[in-house]
Amino acid sequence: MTIMTISTSAGPITVDTTEPVAGLHVYEIPADVSPLSEYRWILAHHEGRALAAFKSFDDATKAANAVSTYADWSRNAMTAANEISFGGNAERFGFQLMAHGGQHPNA
Repeated sequence: MTIMTISTSAGPITVDTTEPVAGLHVYEIPADVSPLSEYRWILAHHEGRALAAFKSFDDATKAANAVSTYADWSRNAMTAANEISFGGNAERFGFQLMAHGGQHPNA
């Protein structure tokens, strides 16, 4: 278990995360943040940038594993984004997130 501070409209909040893939974290949004959203589980880069929101921990973890080879997620977010884009995997990356139930992280 790792601790991550996330930014919300109510200010920074600390959450417990798991790291199913080196550099990718999964955490649950606290109950008082976006309480009407059914997409409570976030897949995020270790620097904090949310990649997608999911209905379950399992879906978020499966998505992390599905995109694990698209970038070296332990590097900074811009480097990972460049690896995905320049590696020709941008469309596949988005497809894998959606195929595992992912939505825009602010859904």
